[in-house]
Amino acid sequence: MTSDAMRTQVLAANRRFYDALEALDMAAMEACWDTGSAAACLHPGSDWQRGWDEVRAGWEAIMAATGYIEFEIRAPRADVVDPVAWVTCIERITTSGPQGPSVVEVAATNVFVLDATGWHLTVHHASPVIRPAPAALPE
Repeated sequence: MTSDAMRTQVLAANRRFYDALEALDMAAMEACWDTGSAAACLHPGSDWQRGWDEVRAGWEAIMAATGYIEFEIRAPRADVVDPVAWVTCIERITTSGPQGPSVVEVAATNVFVLDATGWHLTVHHASPVIRPAPAALPE
């Protein structure tokens, strides 16, 4: 059985990940991750990045190309099977570009592992949210 305290720890680790990304802070991002060979990341429309070196390069490229990014995390749910936990959520992402603000929604699964220093992200998997168009009314 998983305690509420453990779920709270995992959700806090999850928020630290998004805070690091919002701050465009690579050192804070690295502190969130298990930086070994098991690290893996899949961004929408991209190939899998495997191992910390590839994952880090992916985040560095995103941060270098991003002037502003904000995450509203909707419906986060943490499940824990110690020493592994995962958070499923919807990322509502606001960015700013030459055309003004843009908002997209992404479904994400973040997998964490527990070590002596706390919970660290080992897999981030994000997929675009595609909502069906409303049904046409009969004429």
